[in-house]
Amino acid sequence: MSPISPLDIYKDSYEKNSKGNGGIYSALLQISREFTVRRVLYPGSYVDITPSLFFPHVVYVDALSGIADLMADSILQEHIAQNKLYQEKADIRCYQQDYHTFNAEPDETFDLLISLNAGLVSQACKQFIDSGGLLLANDEHYDARRAFVDSDYLLVGAFNRENRNMTTFESEMSSYFKTASGVTLTLAMVESDLSKPPSRARFRPSESAAMFLFKKQH
Repeated sequence: MSPISPLDIYKDSYEKNSKGNGGIYSALLQISREFTVRRVLYPGSYVDITPSLFFPHVVYVDALSGIADLMADSILQEHIAQNKLYQEKADIRCYQQDYHTFNAEPDETFDLLISLNAGLVSQACKQFIDSGGLLLANDEHYDARRAFVDSDYLLVGAFNRENRNMTTFESEMSSYFKTASGVTLTLAMVESDLSKPPSRARFRPSESAAMFLFKKQH
């Protein structure tokens, strides 16, 4: 039996799931239309090349052995070339590194940092986001709520789970980080739960969203 190709892995694991990782295709489409984004950093990406369909310069970081070769696969690269939504040639870099110690790119040079199911990327890679740049994060590993209680980030959007449309209304967004009793999450509350699986967290938001968009303020 032939080994599964990187493109097949991408299609099976990402593309067929709402055309992206938990709806990332729709989220990135909206971001590309509403914000000026050219350089993207995606730690813990595996072979999810969805960002390269929307943005011309994407850096992928993953600790998986052989990830750079997987991402350089010619068929995967051709898929990007045929489906990207911009004119210029896709510039793709992939580093086989732990993102916690990643230092192969200059600080403050990325317009968008992506954090999906990979831990506290918002904290480990914050320095790479340019001032006014964006963070797209979900809360599966607590990263969205960790960014919410970080004064360096400002919540600017939330993508609902039904159709992945983004709301920017503060009154709607704030509810995603309040407990059932109406208490807004604090840093202490978030940190007290980090060692627990989300299903056993003591302080859980009463409502959830697919992903959240933050802007770096400092």
